[in-house]
Amino acid sequence: MNLKPDFISKEQLIDNIDNDMNQTVLVYAILVCATLMASVGLNYNSTTTIIGAMLISPLMSGIGGIGFGLGFSRLAMAKRGTLIFLLQFAIILGISFLFFFLTPIKEPTPEITSRTSATIWDILVALLGGTALALSKTRAKDNNVVVGVSIGTSLILPLCVTGYSLSNGNFSMAWDSVKLFLINVFLICLAVFIVVWLLNYGAFEKRNLGKFALFVLPFLVIGGFFVYSTVDTTFNEYRAKKFSETELADHFVLAQEINTAPKELHLDLVGTELTDSEVATLQDRLTDYQLEDYTLRINTYSSREDGSFDASVLAEIMNKQNEGTSQFLGLD
Repeated sequence: MNLKPDFISKEQLIDNIDNDMNQTVLVYAILVCATLMASVGLNYNSTTTIIGAMLISPLMSGIGGIGFGLGFSRLAMAKRGTLIFLLQFAIILGISFLFFFLTPIKEPTPEITSRTSATIWDILVALLGGTALALSKTRAKDNNVVVGVSIGTSLILPLCVTGYSLSNGNFSMAWDSVKLFLINVFLICLAVFIVVWLLNYGAFEKRNLGKFALFVLPFLVIGGFFVYSTVDTTFNEYRAKKFSETELADHFVLAQEINTAPKELHLDLVGTELTDSEVATLQDRLTDYQLEDYTLRINTYSSREDGSFDASVLAEIMNKQNEGTSQFLGLD
């Protein structure tokens, strides 16, 4: 077993990254095909078609150019990677928008709804993917890690979902999906940058330090904000779950939803109707779960005096429960 890393020289690595960014019309034709395949897969809920789209998508060239360019402190490479990325971004968004605008099937499939929110796990996968990408490019041997990173982070899919959302006028879903896409891109670039420096491939030139900082600052501000909001939302969802499990143990929590604008915690309960004073007490208890900025909104489904439910109320409960199960399983 050979445990010695087979690193290539910095000059050879730079040449390889430059070659990866050599874009021809055929590369963009492949990107169009990948976008259409991904859109078809999303529209018809075909996992195999989606995987095929991720396999052929040439989306990593521009992203790699940004990450390695920043790591090498070569602004020309980073700018070139940015231009390629923006062009690819526009192509994917435009093609997916046209496809979903023209297709007669407008209902969101499970494959679409599963690409509309970022979690801590998406952050971890993107960092691991970026790390693997950087390590693979420093090896002397060819490998297929780039394909694995494309599949693992599902880069093309959230942007296609953005095209779907815009074509249907759902701007909230469009924002959530494009945020997931940009978080992945930012963290892949960040991981590449860190690995390049840890492996001693990077070196700052003092005369370019100001230009470098000016170029990097927007990436850090926007990407940092997206990552922070994702982590904050994930932790707040966990705190809200602990709150409902502890403070409402006598009720069945049918559904739980957190809104950030305005900051509200919506709970659908099955059980005894809560009085105004009880709701006020629960509102005060949110402070113990670091949710003091949120307003509590409770909807309770109560039974009759004999313990039975009205048919209309029971139907609402069943519908709510089915919606929650579908979302958990990725079926809605």
